[in-house]
Amino acid sequence: MRAAPACISAQSLRYRWPGQAADCLNCVQMEIRAGERVFLHGASGAGKSTLLGLVAGVLVPSAGELLVMGQSLAALSGPQRDVFRADHMGILFQQFNLIPYLPVLDNVLLPCRFSRRRLSRCTQPADPVQDARRLLDHLEIGVELHGRAASQLSVGQQQRVAAARALIGRPELVIADEPTSALDAARQSAFLDLLARECGESGATLLFVSHDLRLQAHFDRVVSL
Repeated sequence: MRAAPACISAQSLRYRWPGQAADCLNCVQMEIRAGERVFLHGASGAGKSTLLGLVAGVLVPSAGELLVMGQSLAALSGPQRDVFRADHMGILFQQFNLIPYLPVLDNVLLPCRFSRRRLSRCTQPADPVQDARRLLDHLEIGVELHGRAASQLSVGQQQRVAAARALIGRPELVIADEPTSALDAARQSAFLDLLARECGESGATLLFVSHDLRLQAHFDRVVSL
């Protein structure tokens, strides 16, 4: 059987924050195959969030090579990286980054408004609302909350809305930065099950960062940074 192509490939990857004397990331070597579910952990300050920023194209490497789905993000302009990210990545940020005044449903649908590709990959592209409602239902966000402004939700509810937004439109790469920190044990388990099922059905690669090593059993591979 042929091995799956690399979704993320890093060779001698370095990053140094402007004005700093030392690299935050130093000579990182990593390869993650398409469809893999990878659990990434490391001590505070090890550069986990910085690495996610590089993979997402928010940051550009100081040195080395980083390919995402065969594309060198450093070779793209800022606007081109924005388009690539919107088309191919679902990102669950540590701080959620929901638009506070928008209703829950509109927050979830944002990727489909920014990317025709994500819209086309919905179960019913002509009506992506059904996909949004399905994801919210699986994450236990009841229909009575769908019209409520995101700022009116609890922290745990906002985290689950952010997860639905990351998953809609079946992105090829899902990046999750400490996505279960505000969830209780039961909701953590349901969330991880949904994440695994959605990524499995679409063949998406999952890069999941957490300090909670109890979660690593849910993943194909564990990488320490």
